[in-house]
Amino acid sequence: MFDFFAVSTEGGSKDPAFRLEKRFINYLISFPFARKSRDKADGVDNEVQEQKRRLLQVEQINYDERERLARARQRYQDRISDELHENIYRRILEQLDDRDFVREKLIPLPDRLPDLLDILSTKAASMRRIEDTVQGMGWFHNGVLKTVNQPPFIDQRRKGNKVKLENLRTAMSFMGSENLRLLTPAYIMQHWLPPSTQPFTLFRRKVWEHCLGTAIIAQAIAETRKLKDPVLAYTLGMFHELGKVALTKLYLRVFDDVQREMAMESINDSSPDRHSALVNITPDERFLRNLMLEQDKRVSYIVSEGWGLQRVPISQHLQNFHQASSKAEFDSEYAKILAQANAFCEFRMLREVELATVEEGSHLLKRYDVDAGLVAELNTLNLKRPKFNVPE
Repeated sequence: MFDFFAVSTEGGSKDPAFRLEKRFINYLISFPFARKSRDKADGVDNEVQEQKRRLLQVEQINYDERERLARARQRYQDRISDELHENIYRRILEQLDDRDFVREKLIPLPDRLPDLLDILSTKAASMRRIEDTVQGMGWFHNGVLKTVNQPPFIDQRRKGNKVKLENLRTAMSFMGSENLRLLTPAYIMQHWLPPSTQPFTLFRRKVWEHCLGTAIIAQAIAETRKLKDPVLAYTLGMFHELGKVALTKLYLRVFDDVQREMAMESINDSSPDRHSALVNITPDERFLRNLMLEQDKRVSYIVSEGWGLQRVPISQHLQNFHQASSKAEFDSEYAKILAQANAFCEFRMLREVELATVEEGSHLLKRYDVDAGLVAELNTLNLKRPKFNVPE
């Protein structure tokens, strides 16, 4: 199915590092999908075939007939699904050609976010200036007030029996500009994530875990290498999966539109079988996976090229990260660090759910020059929370 794509994770490369990177995309979409795809690649026997071998002869005849009818229905369903998704694919490509649509409808950049990121990058950032800049940014207000009233910030205030903070200026002053610089990319990233990604129910949580983990790892590597701005490395890690977020949003929107249009046409054409097949099709994991493989870097480039930041060169480093096809093509140390952080976070997340072996991980980490010493250091990191400077 879906042979209109130029790229697929079916079969494929003998390069174990490349296979692991593809498997991680499967995992972002669905854990059962990732496990099934891995088992298929490893040649694990299908449970249905195993059951079939155990059936008695009489049962086998009935089973074969039911299976033949089911296969016929499935072939028809697959043909309609392929037709539906080819129309979806064409419409997605048309919409991706409109760069303004991508930046305004899929990953809309708040008008004053570049100003906010620039202000936070200066040591002399005043709370009054920050407060003036964030007017109308509800996601920032909500994020600050939620964070300041949770650990580790509330733990410090509890020692003095102080009450819950509800004023934005007070909350920002308590947290400090250094912490706000870490938290602002996290707040906007959560704002950009779709509230629902049914039927890919875990995508939002998994892509958030990956962005946060990659950001924390990138900051740690930058500090070890004594780069000028480790928080820039953190910010790049937080934003590096925007292409996948945009494509997931777009696919789910276009799927609903095209399915509805084709279903209406089938009613007008008096085609009940076709109509029944159409309305029973759901968004497909394989299609989204292949769409990400084919278009992720392009969409990430489109999103980041429109950011007019003066002090924080996010766009150029993200674009170098997404355009480089090998480690030799990294023009900046920040892009190289981002690639290392991304690879380590992918392996660690896959390893936690037994979707990667140590041997497979070694191939991936070697590709990006992540040596044993760095691995030992990164294994000590807490990837669930940024490294805050909590006020005394």
